[in-house]
Amino acid sequence: MDIEQNNFKRTLRAEVTLLAIFILAFGARVFGVIPEEFETEIIGVIAFVGLIPVAKSALESLREKRINVDLLATIALFFSFITQEWISVLFINMMLSAARILEIYTKRRVHNSLKSLAKIKPMFARVIRAEETIDVPISEVRIGDLALVNLGEQIPVDGYITKGSATVDQSSLTGESVPVLKTEGDKVLSATVVVSGNITVYTEKVGAETTFERMIKLVESSQSAKSRIKTLAERFASWYIGVMLVVSMVTYAITGDTRLVLAIVLVVCADDIAIAIPLAYVAAIGTAARRGIIIKSADFLEQAAKITTLIVDKTGTLTMGHLVVRNSHSWGETPLPQVVQMCGGLCNRSTHPVAKAILRYALENNINCSTSVDVTEVEGRGIIGISEGNKVVLGRHEFLHEQGVTMSDDVERTIAEEELRGNNATLIALNGEIVGLFALADEVREGVAETITALEKSGVKETIMLTGDNAGVAKAIAERTGIDKYYPSLLPENKVSILAKYLGHGRTVAMIGDGVNDAAVLTRSDVGIAMGGIGSDAAIDSADIVLMKDDFPKLLELRSIAHKVIAVVHQNFIIWAIVNTIGLYFVFTGVFDPSRAAAYNFLTDFIPIANALRLYRYR
Repeated sequence: MDIEQNNFKRTLRAEVTLLAIFILAFGARVFGVIPEEFETEIIGVIAFVGLIPVAKSALESLREKRINVDLLATIALFFSFITQEWISVLFINMMLSAARILEIYTKRRVHNSLKSLAKIKPMFARVIRAEETIDVPISEVRIGDLALVNLGEQIPVDGYITKGSATVDQSSLTGESVPVLKTEGDKVLSATVVVSGNITVYTEKVGAETTFERMIKLVESSQSAKSRIKTLAERFASWYIGVMLVVSMVTYAITGDTRLVLAIVLVVCADDIAIAIPLAYVAAIGTAARRGIIIKSADFLEQAAKITTLIVDKTGTLTMGHLVVRNSHSWGETPLPQVVQMCGGLCNRSTHPVAKAILRYALENNINCSTSVDVTEVEGRGIIGISEGNKVVLGRHEFLHEQGVTMSDDVERTIAEEELRGNNATLIALNGEIVGLFALADEVREGVAETITALEKSGVKETIMLTGDNAGVAKAIAERTGIDKYYPSLLPENKVSILAKYLGHGRTVAMIGDGVNDAAVLTRSDVGIAMGGIGSDAAIDSADIVLMKDDFPKLLELRSIAHKVIAVVHQNFIIWAIVNTIGLYFVFTGVFDPSRAAAYNFLTDFIPIANALRLYRYR
């Protein structure tokens, strides 16, 4: 970072010095300070110095079979030399030098925002080694180390709390201003700050592997990546410059007026658009990053503005992903506490949300779970095990049917009733007979319904929910949130085939999920958005856009930024068209000679660039 900063400063100093020389020479020429007999030599040398970087860039573009704005500027300088239009020569050089300074300023601003992030990363950690507490550089911290973090200190690593509790400020990663309570077992992340409490953290990731470091790298690469948007700006400049060169040659062939051709070239130089379009996207991506929205490329920002179809994974996105047991039933001679006890024995070895919910239910009802052996978990389907010599099967009714379990009319009726209430029915069978049922439900996230409504008003034409839950649960969630369509009872592999039905046909399809179970769908959609990317490698790797916080309404913020940048780009094209039309009118009516054309171009260059810079101050 320091080497880059020094390069920025050195380049900026050189350009500012060059601009100052051009301004002084311009002033000296206007006020007659330069002796007439030395005018050609003095201004010629100064102008030649300014021509070198421009001509070099133009030659490189021609070698690559491209046309850029520097080619037009080189032609303008060449004609100005021939006609000895020294005011034009100096104006062109001032214009180009000022454009380079603005470009350097923009890159430096991006660099500084990244550097300010880098400044807050921890440099040292307090760890326990050989039963002693020592301070070590962050580079010497190892996975498995226990790091001690006290009030007011930064958490130096990614890991989980093994002792204590704390309120943690996560604003450096999520943009949220309200600190979050963290207790034993909760994940914590590097560069976040303990604002109350003291904790011991087990180290899972250090250095470049932490979420914070990866976020910085993502933002840095998104700012500098050669995106389709930047290519579009260059293609437009190439096409436009080619047309203007033809117009200039035709004008010269008809009139033979070199000064008229020079004035045309000076007015239509498209250096402002070539800078302003990419600058708008760079500014918007930086603004989004400060708000906890990581956009991997300008292309995805443009796509976010065009979303017509939004596909949403239910669990963990529309809902909290935190199942609770709403109701329970038992049949036969096995009492409910014993059913819960057996069930808990199977769930002890599972990380599935249903298993966790049943374990919490057992704990809340002071039921000690038995120990099960030979436990087999069929991913996304259910669990089979042996408890006290009995075969126990836990899962949805389809899974139990596959295991040869029969269901009475009473059980079928109870399942239907719970599903009508919007609950998921998880059954438990003992030696082939149904003995219990747990009705589970998930809480809808705050602000989801309002966000769906606002997205539809902003141009999203259809919203679709994918879920592994039954039709009753899916219908209840869709009605509560305003989702247009839902697909229930899905397995993970079904989601890809449903996405394929919507891709193309003039749609821009966005998929939003947690990035963990939805990686295949996220990577295949036009825009893959992972929510809750904080601490999730899968989310950061698989998605095009990452919402660092579990906050569904952040979609509106993303959409707003995307619409704003598109609006600014359109405004800049309109500004450019108006400015050039006025300039050409004055050229062809004889109001603008080459000197005035150069001055006009120099002054109007700043309008679209200033408009793009407004995105840095987006609220």
